Amino acid sequence: MPNQNHRPRWLRALLGVVAVLTALAAAWTSWQAWVLLRLPYNEQGRHFDGLVVHHEGTGEVLAGVAVGLWLLAAGGLALARRWRRPGGSLS
Repeated sequence: MPNQNHRPRWLRALLGVVAVLTALAAAWTSWQAWVLLRLPYNEQGRHFDGLVVHHEGTGEVLAGVAVGLWLLAAGGLALARRWRRPGGSLS
C-alpha cells in the first residue's frame, strides 16, 4: 500500500532519531543540573571541586535548559508519531 500522507519514511525516521537524541541530551542536562544543585557553596556562592569553580546559579540555568530540551524532544516525538499515522498530515 503506498504512503498516503506524502511524508517520506526517512524523514519521519530522521525526526524520530533527532527527538531521541534530544531526549538523551535533556536527560544528561537534567542530571548535571541535579548534581550542581546539590553541591555545597560558600558565602560567595562558589564551589571549587579541585578543577572547576562552579557558581551557585548554574544549576537553575541548566534546569531551565533541560526543561526546554524535554519539551523539544516531546514535540519532535509527537510530530513523528502524528506523521506515522494515516491521515496525520499537518497541511
